[in-house]
This record gives sequence, C-alpha cells and structure tokens, in this order.
Amino acid sequence: MIVHTPRKKGSPRAERGAAIDTRPLYIAPGADTYVSLDGPALCISREERAPQLFPLQRLSRVVTATNVGWSSPALLACAERGISVLFLDEQGEIRARLTGRPGAYDELYQRLTEFLLLPQAEGMYGYWFRNYRRRAAHWVGHKLAIPLEQRDPSNCRAQIELRAGRYAGPAVALSTRQWIRSLAFGWMQEHLQDLGLGAGQSLGQIGPPTLARDLAEILIWYLEPARLGWLRSRQMAARSHGEPVRPPTRREVVSLFESRHIRVAERGREITSTLHRWLIHET
Repeated sequence: MIVHTPRKKGSPRAERGAAIDTRPLYIAPGADTYVSLDGPALCISREERAPQLFPLQRLSRVVTATNVGWSSPALLACAERGISVLFLDEQGEIRARLTGRPGAYDELYQRLTEFLLLPQAEGMYGYWFRNYRRRAAHWVGHKLAIPLEQRDPSNCRAQIELRAGRYAGPAVALSTRQWIRSLAFGWMQEHLQDLGLGAGQSLGQIGPPTLARDLAEILIWYLEPARLGWLRSRQMAARSHGEPVRPPTRREVVSLFESRHIRVAERGREITSTLHRWLIHET
C-alpha cells in the first residue's frame, strides 16, 4: 500500500534548486516489497505487480515499514537529496531513521550552537520546553472543555486518553496516538532539515536536546482535538449501523494526519519560530 498525499510547496533546500511541489511517501508493510533506485527515482517492486516509480525531486520525506526491503543506493540517494527516511514497526514505533543533508537556512542551527555553549543551557532549554508544553496542553484543555484545574500536561493527557478509550477502546487509543506521534516526528525532522539541522549537523537531532523528538511532542498536542473527533465520528458511524467499532487501518491514520497537513505546518513552524526568537533573546 502506498498512500497518496496532498501536494505541498517544495522545501527551501539549496541542493534542490527551484521550489517544486513535493509530497511525503508512505510505504506500508510487505515482505515482498523492495525499494531500489532507478535513475532519478525510487522504484517500489512487489510480487505479481508492476513496479512503481517515484521521482526523488517530488518527495519531501519517506515513511516506511521496517519489513520493507531497501537497497543501499536508494537510501544513499535519499540522503543525498535531503529526503529523510523514517522506519516504523507494526505498532508505529520509530525503529530507525535516515537524516538527509541540511537545508540552506542555518540560522537556527547557528543560534542553537551558540546557546549550547552556555553552562546552564540544558536547564534553560528544559524550562522553555516544559513551559511551551504547558501552553499547548492548556490550549487543548480549553478546546476539549477539560476543567481548568486539569489542564496541566499530566492530567490533560489522562483526560484525552480516557476519552479516546471510550470512543475506540484502550488499544486503539494507544496505537493511534503512537502513529500520530511518529508521523509528527517525521514532519518535524524534515522541517528541521530545512532549517539547517541535518546529517551533517547532528546537533539537535541525535544529541541533547533532541529537537525533533521534543518539538514533535509539543506538536502532537495540537492534533489531539482532530484525533478525538475522528475516533468519536467512527464510533457514532458504527453505532448507527449496529456494528462494532472497527480498528482503523494505517492508511486511515495517515490520511487523518495528512488531512491536517496545513495546520500541522502552521503549528510546526510556529513552534520553531518561537524557539528561534527565544534563542535570540537568550544569546
């Protein structure tokens, strides 16, 4: 299964030249699925099916199942083009990731490098992260009419998962949250590459602070109203037909995430812009 997603404007990575429409590519599990390089395109082959070609210049990032086979030239081509590759297991957990070249805009990277030279940098960054997370949780609590005294991150998260469990069951609630988290991480990793944090600069990607993980953790708060509304709608549709609630497929979760791609981009850029302004103030 390959999920076709809405197009978006190309990223400002210098090595891509003029901006073009790009989109993420999602490759679902399949032991018979293999990704190779065919000239300037990824070639996805499956048994008893015609190969499919996806031009590298049209891809923003790739999210793939762990049991999909990859050739080394295909992975290296993605890295060279600045296309991140995220490997997810059956539960939606991130098992591995390939980070491509950084983009042309490296001011955030430079500010972060300067900031981390401060002896108190780790504590200061932790305070900024926790404060932003509290703001995000409070926003979600307001949207979902959670009592004011329960809008801290811990209690708000408990209330959200309680509602999700009522709509779809605890297992589905957990799995959809994990998949949304991993998809948000993939978006944030690509965005940070555009801002100058890529394979050549592991700072902020794999060492403390792990920006892609931390900023994605903030981002998913803003996706919770959509997730809960979607789970509730599925429950109501099943009841109207007198049927049990069917667990959502991966394609459906990906489609939910991509249907919010404009809001994801707005919120994601707002988060990194806020971090950038804070770094300017602190350095």
